[in-house]
Amino acid sequence: MIQTLQELQIGPELKFHLNQLIELRHWLHAHPEVSRQEAETAKYMRRFLTDYAAPDAFVPLSGAGFAAIYDGAKPGKTVMLRTELDALPIHEVNQDLPYRSVYDGVGHKCGHDGHMTIMAGVAQTLAKRPDSGRVVLLFQPDEETGTGARTCCVHPNFESIRPDFAFALHNLPGFAKGAVVCKSGTFASAVKYVAIKYAGKEAHSAQPETGASPSFAMAELTLKAREIEARYDNADTYALIVPIYTEMGVQSSGVCPGSGEVHYTLRAAGGDVVERMWQELSAAAEALAETYGLTLEFETREEFAANSNSQLAFDMIKRAATGANAEFVLIDRPFRWGEDFGEITQRYEGGMFGLGAGENQPDLHNPDYNFPDDLIEPGVAMFSNLIRLALTEVAGR
Repeated sequence: MIQTLQELQIGPELKFHLNQLIELRHWLHAHPEVSRQEAETAKYMRRFLTDYAAPDAFVPLSGAGFAAIYDGAKPGKTVMLRTELDALPIHEVNQDLPYRSVYDGVGHKCGHDGHMTIMAGVAQTLAKRPDSGRVVLLFQPDEETGTGARTCCVHPNFESIRPDFAFALHNLPGFAKGAVVCKSGTFASAVKYVAIKYAGKEAHSAQPETGASPSFAMAELTLKAREIEARYDNADTYALIVPIYTEMGVQSSGVCPGSGEVHYTLRAAGGDVVERMWQELSAAAEALAETYGLTLEFETREEFAANSNSQLAFDMIKRAATGANAEFVLIDRPFRWGEDFGEITQRYEGGMFGLGAGENQPDLHNPDYNFPDDLIEPGVAMFSNLIRLALTEVAGR
């Protein structure tokens, strides 16, 4: 790590080293690992914390996940902050970055490198422990698959760190840099990713009637998906069904295909709406299979619970933004993307907020996206304010 440090201060005693954190972020950006393969990322983060922000304990959790525990001087409430370890299977095109990804086809295109760095900065501010209570920093694997938060919560070791409050952030291109974006209730949508697989019988394409092809069933099902979406999409449900992948046949003029599959993502503000849409879509798939003489298989590949902010958590986030002198943006609709922090807010009091990444930044999951380093300081400030609120003012009520 670099020796010349720019020391910044939040409040009278909370300090962190910005230059050191920027260097950390650049290393993480250059060495991304996709979901369920974050072993080296987790090792690097644990080593950084041990060297520069030593916790009182590490608690191993699901996969590469772990929690760093910072105990206060006296017992009290537990506040947990969550960050993600994983990157995406997206190739980076930022040729001018000196710290661009060293791995073809893998990149930190959602900003989790920046989120981890913010968490490391929070850890540095905890060199002076709270007067009471404890802070748990959760470094969670597998967010992009929708499984990481759930598997961490049900891990036997999680019982020892059950939080009274839980918070997370996500950077948001398209909003003013440093602005805090939030709403009470659903903040990020429920999502279901399903594969629908048809099997029939191949035939000569000159005699398709001698086989059973899935081609028209797949086409009609996709049109049916649009009808179902239209029935459910309104200002309250904010529903969406999107075909994202199809596979069928071989590139041969004489072969009529005998099998194929089509994948969809279904999303809405509430999980109940997602399930109702899925019941209609799966029933339509079964009817088409019968019409065209096909067998059918369903596979649920990913599920994200809706991320719902409690009113108390929303109020705390708004107060933390005021304390950080940040612009506060109240949105009236949930985001359509999924975020598996919803598994945590289903179980514990908490909330998620967005941190504006700039109005002219590339969007999340774009191949040219790069987390802005100047979000580190406002991110640390927000989380530090939430720690103070959770362990002192709110805890004392």
